Amino acid sequence: MRLKCEYCEHYLADTDERCPNCGAPNPNLKRNAVKIPQTIEELKAFCAQHNLPLEKMHFHIGEDYKEPKAFGIYKDEKTENFVVYKNKADGTRAVRYEGKDEAYAVNEIYQKMKAEITEERAYSVEHGATMPNKNSSSSTKNSNKRIGKIIGIVIACYMGVILLCAIIGGIFGFLGNTAGTGYYKYNGDLYYQRNGSWYIYDNDYNDWYSTTVDDDLQDNYEDYFESYSYDSSYGGSNYIDSDSYYSNYYDTDNNWDDDWDDDDWDYDSGSSWDSGWDSGYDSDWDSDW
Repeated sequence: MRLKCEYCEHYLADTDERCPNCGAPNPNLKRNAVKIPQTIEELKAFCAQHNLPLEKMHFHIGEDYKEPKAFGIYKDEKTENFVVYKNKADGTRAVRYEGKDEAYAVNEIYQKMKAEITEERAYSVEHGATMPNKNSSSSTKNSNKRIGKIIGIVIACYMGVILLCAIIGGIFGFLGNTAGTGYYKYNGDLYYQRNGSWYIYDNDYNDWYSTTVDDDLQDNYEDYFESYSYDSSYGGSNYIDSDSYYSNYYDTDNNWDDDWDDDDWDYDSGSSWDSGWDSGYDSDWDSDW
């Protein structure tokens, strides 16, 4: 979650001990369950520990990677500055941070990795995958044989319920499609929808706000859909860069972020919710970050 410094109103993360702009202490410091790496080497070890597919994720840790579509962090040996960057789709580079504070630089790329995992998981869910049980353990995995004995009954019951709902929906019209995550243009306004919530871009305030939408947009959303990812031609700004996004997806009430721990970072290519990078998820490579 992003906060405003009480002294200079510069934005800082709730995990920052001090404001990166004026150095004032952060009275709202949030201690995460996961110890955030402080150095590039620690971040490399962290990624290896959790089997993060850095190549698929387009992250380059400790490397000044030159090709398009890449996030990265490295130490410039000439200036001894730590550089956090993003190479856009057209090959141009946006520098997120350049300075002597290695811990701050590592935190920037760490938080971006976290955001990308969040987006990838949301993409997987939107495209038919399911979230894992965060409380699963090796003992749970060992119970697969016992679960397998009743899986046939569960599937049969599930299919029966689906069939019944389909019949009822066909008769009463209760079942309908739900708008997917992405950007929509409606009556000249730019909207963003995710997890059933709608947001509208306010041109007067240059920010996104939660809103309700007309039945026409709700029911005929396919006619107004633009894309899953932001494009500058839409006007407005990228919702993912907004304060609204951070307040809804990175605070303590966040479905993904309320109790991130080691299990949340673990990547298992066999898990359905970790298939996004294989099945089509891609970052917004036109934005600065």
